[in-house]
Amino acid sequence: MPLEALIKRRAGVLGLSALVEAYPYNVPEFMPQILMDLSIHVNDPQPIQMTVKKTLSNFRRTHHDNWHDHKQMFTDGQLVILTDILVSPTYYA
Repeated sequence: MPLEALIKRRAGVLGLSALVEAYPYNVPEFMPQILMDLSIHVNDPQPIQMTVKKTLSNFRRTHHDNWHDHKQMFTDGQLVILTDILVSPTYYA
């Protein structure tokens, strides 16, 4: 990937991450789509990958206590994607 494209992608990911971090205990109606957009980049080169993983991890940590209510904001497909990303694969190994 050319450096310029990598810089633009990193900037976009940082912007989306900032939106997620701005709502540590709420799930506004735009949040599920932002998380889906971020999830696409979970395997991107560093430092993008680290930013996405940290953002998703922080989301999981801050929304854990009220997850029963928060998960109502997501579609079934979005919940499957989030679960796949947030549950460590070594847990089942």
